[in-house]
Amino acid sequence: MRIGSLTFYESSLLGMQQQQSNISRLSQQISTNQRMLQPSDDPVDAVRALSLSDSVAQRSQFIENQLKAEITLKYEKATLDEINQAMLDVRQIMVQLSPSMDNASRVNLSSQIGAAFNRLYALANTQDSDGNYIFSGDKAKTQTYATVTPVGVGPNYTKVVGFQGTQGINTVTIEAGRTVQVNDAGPAVFGNIFETLYNIKQIVDVSGSDPESDANFAGDVGDSFNFTQADITTALNGLDSAIQRVSVVSNRVVGALIDVGSAKTTTTSYLNLDKDSLSDINGLDQAAAIIELQSRQTSLEAAQRAFARVSGSNLFDFL
Repeated sequence: MRIGSLTFYESSLLGMQQQQSNISRLSQQISTNQRMLQPSDDPVDAVRALSLSDSVAQRSQFIENQLKAEITLKYEKATLDEINQAMLDVRQIMVQLSPSMDNASRVNLSSQIGAAFNRLYALANTQDSDGNYIFSGDKAKTQTYATVTPVGVGPNYTKVVGFQGTQGINTVTIEAGRTVQVNDAGPAVFGNIFETLYNIKQIVDVSGSDPESDANFAGDVGDSFNFTQADITTALNGLDSAIQRVSVVSNRVVGALIDVGSAKTTTTSYLNLDKDSLSDINGLDQAAAIIELQSRQTSLEAAQRAFARVSGSNLFDFL
């Protein structure tokens, strides 16, 4: 069978163009380290790769959420530890109170109670690294507690510190269908501790004087400040309730940290499995691809030389 010159040229050119296309595709695969450059390369694996890519993105977001939750909870736990210690310290001060104490002792202990009040007030307004008040609920940029100037005569004189935040609880999604609480509002932590400390300090400060004419007094007309053992007991009971409240909140935070840590371990493991599977589907054997590229380049160069030699010759070259 005789092959016409036109057929030979067309066949040769088509073969070289296909080879060039294969070389171009191999070069792109090597540069991107991807076996599939488009879904049509392998429709079945392309669908699997898309599903795995979505899973990787979702798990990566969960890990980001877990890290954020972990940092927030650690800030709260560290602050709660400080609050607990401050309350234990002031309790040690208050057990020294006695209705029969001398004036110097009374002034000294009153000063220490005032210092404890200020310490707890500062802790109540703790901010994290982003400037958020950790006990302000949903109003993270609002100072948690603010002082209120006591009125000389009035029924609410004990409200010398007012809560400015909200009772809102913030949650973070750490896994599919699983959330964790990452904050506690001020009242859940402090309760009436400021009121308790203020009351006992007021009683100690004005004991033995006329409350209505004492410069330190900020209570109601007719209030009695005889400073009895019952006053001390009431203050200690209030403080013990506050210490118990902090313990409950602290245990909740520890539990939340354990949940986050567990979720992080699980999510990281599954994320690595997803990435490995995605790599298996779409990964490229670089060594084999380079060898194939070199082989195709050599074949193309040989075909080009042969085509040039044949296309440039004619019958007179052989006479």
